[in-house]
Order: sequence, then structure tokens, then C-alpha cells
Amino acid sequence: MAAVSVAPASVPSAPPKEAIDGKLLPGEHTLPASWWKSEKIFELEKRAIFNKSWMYCIHESRFKKAGDYFSFTVSGINFFIIKSKVDGQLKAFHNVCRHRAYPVIRKEKGSSTIIGCKYHGWSYNSDGQLTKAPHFEQVEGFKKEENSLFPIKCHTQKESGLVFVNFSNEENVPDFDEWFTGLNQEMTEFDFTDYEYHMSYELDGQFNWKTLMDGYQECYHCPTAHPGLSTAFKMETYKVVPKGRYCRHYAEVVKEEIEIPDDDADADEESSWFGFGKKKSAAAAEAAAEAERKMKAKKENPGGEFNGLWVYLFPNHGINCYSPAWYSIRVLPLSPNHTILQYDIYTKKGLAEDKKKEFVDFLQLVELEDFNLCQLTQKNLDQGVYNSGYLHPTKERGVLHYQGIVRDMVKEHYELESKAGKPINPAFVGGNSINESVKELDEICSNLECGSGEGDKGLDW
Repeated sequence: MAAVSVAPASVPSAPPKEAIDGKLLPGEHTLPASWWKSEKIFELEKRAIFNKSWMYCIHESRFKKAGDYFSFTVSGINFFIIKSKVDGQLKAFHNVCRHRAYPVIRKEKGSSTIIGCKYHGWSYNSDGQLTKAPHFEQVEGFKKEENSLFPIKCHTQKESGLVFVNFSNEENVPDFDEWFTGLNQEMTEFDFTDYEYHMSYELDGQFNWKTLMDGYQECYHCPTAHPGLSTAFKMETYKVVPKGRYCRHYAEVVKEEIEIPDDDADADEESSWFGFGKKKSAAAAEAAAEAERKMKAKKENPGGEFNGLWVYLFPNHGINCYSPAWYSIRVLPLSPNHTILQYDIYTKKGLAEDKKKEFVDFLQLVELEDFNLCQLTQKNLDQGVYNSGYLHPTKERGVLHYQGIVRDMVKEHYELESKAGKPINPAFVGGNSINESVKELDEICSNLECGSGEGDKGLDW
């Protein structure tokens, strides 16, 4: 196989320069530890943050033909994304049959232009429209067009092919470009079309979703906790730059050219693209050394030529692009102390299998190091001894920034619910089509603090 270049399509932009006057900005404290373990805060976060935000799901290249779909669960909401047979666009729907609420999709992925509910046989097309409701043809007042699947706002970013959803059913929902102002331009620095899906894996964590995001949003811990990463990138250059509802991470790759060994040098050590020493067989080492001598060239940069495009997307996602591959991380909260981490890896087209494995091994090492940090940190957060810590104004600026957005969105939504005297779930769609009788009965339940579709795990009003 011919050698495949791992150089990026373009050179990533440099971080903005900062004025240095010798003085640090005042530090701030973290959110209180109670926000990492309270069930009621967790439920409020779901309504205030996850049910209002644009959230990354998948890359469009995974959908090859009309009817291809993938199912997801985020903050307790089951939904799926499907490629439309009508216009080829990706569309998202709640995985809820309009008849009796049975899930219409029961697999993680599949392909079908007709989605059939296995409860009573209702069927929908790839645009979510009801096409069949057995024995309802002669039911007075029944209209197919009023019983389509509940749609979810879906956006495919043309610069990258990243696919996002927004659960909010409220008025004046910010569109994608408004929510992530400036992100489109950032993503033009990497050619996503030159990469293909390789694999996925997940980790099951016993910690709060913010425990992981705290670590993701700074590299203050990297020299201590990630020795391997520190050999690939210059940690002293690492910085996190807040840009609204996303943050750009910057660091310089280690660019150390190694001279070709002479005849007396030991050629057993082979550097990976990340700079990890790999042992070769004696024959392979000699062959490689001979080839290098003939070419009269220097060894390839162990860290590659690309400084990387790393982006945090509020509230719970990361897109990390390197020369040989890029990967996404989706941090999916299940409870105050239970979080699933899902990773999708896309490798450069034509990249050798050993290079793919090398990247995956490195990624999983770094992510497992972070995973273990989160597991132990959450145990101490749960003890009730620690309450809040002091954050460095520059080294932990990313943590301060995202925690500030969490704080502000939760406080704002809490005020709305306090005025209303009940929980407000922006994702609730059941009220759009119910009749007056159902509304009356639902009001009785609401007064008893249950509420149809609104949940009863929130604050006690």
C-alpha cells in the first residue's frame, strides 16, 4: 500500500495572544459539591440545560442510503436520526409511537424507509409521517397528518458533517449558528471528508457528568496525570480559549526531528507518530535502517505536523482532530453519579492498520487515565467533606467558563419554574395535540405533583 500522508488539509489557527502584565486575574471557586450528587439538581439540569442545548450526536458519513438510522438516548430522552427518502436530509424524531408510546425503533442502528411499530402495527415513513394505522380508516375524527412522529430539531453542519439535535419545543429556540457563534469557521481548518468511520467504544462511569467535563476543560493536570500525552505535545503551550458556548483547545505538537542513526547506532527503537517507543524485530529494524540510509532523510516527526483541532461543545461533547484520526466524545448522564462515555473514532482514508491501532491504543490510554481520575474524585465528592475548590484563573479558565454557563442556565430556569410553581420541561411535546378532556385530567395530576410527561423527580413545589 502506498504511504498515506497524515498532514492536515490546512494549518490550524494559532491561539489568540494575551496581554501579559505580570498580574493574574482573580480566581473563583468551583460550583458546590452538592451539584455533583443531588438528584434534584440533576433533574433540574436536564430541564435547564440538556433539553435546551444543541447537542452533537454523530457524523453524517455514517448514513449511506435513504432509511439508514441510528438511535440514541440523551438525558432520558429516546430518539433516532434517519436519512430521508424524500430529500436525503437527516431528520430526528422522538422514538415514541403516537398511538400508545411504544418505541418504533428497537435497534441501535439499521436501515428501513418504513418504520413500523411492533405493538399495534402503526407505520411511519422516513419523514416521520404516519402511513398506516390498522383499522383506523373508518374512525371518525382520526387524521393521519395529525399523528406523525414528534420531530426534533436537527442540524448538519456543512463545514464538518457533524450532526446535532435540540430537544426544545419552546418558542424562540436559538438556531445552531446562533448557539455556536463562530464554530462554523473553526471547523473549516480540518478536512473531515478525508476520514472514515473506524470504531466506537464506551466506558461506564460511576461519576457525575460534570466530573468528566471538569477534567476535559483543562490540561493543568496533564503533566501529572498524562505522561504519554506530555511527550506528544508541549504542555507549557496548552491553553483553553472560551468562545461562547464552545471552547477551542490549543497546544503545540512536539516537533523533534531525529537524525538517522549511523552504522553503529542501535536501530531497535521505532518512534510512533505520538512519540512512543516501539520495539521492532531485528530483521525489520535492519531493513528500516537500510531504507533510511538510502533515502538520506530524517525520521518522520514523532508528533506529526498538525497541532490539532480540539473543541469543547457545551454542555457535554468534545471533537478532537489529529493528523491520522479524529474522534468524538459524548458524555451522557444517567443519574447524578452515573455517566456513560461514548467514543466514535474516524481514521484517515487509506491509513495503515498498524497506525490505526496505534492511535486507538494511545487514545484509550489517555481516556482511561481521565476515567480513573473521575471515579476517585466522585467518591470524595460523595463523602460530604469537600464543598468547593479554588480554580486557577488561566490554567483552569475552561472549567470556570463552562461551570459559569451551567450555573447561569440552571439559575435562570429555576427562576422560571419558581414563578410558574411547577417544573417546566422544554422538551415536552405532548401538550401540542391533546384535547380539552385530557388537559383537564392532566391538570388534576399536575396539581398532585405528577404531571403528564413533565416528570415528578423535580423540585417539590
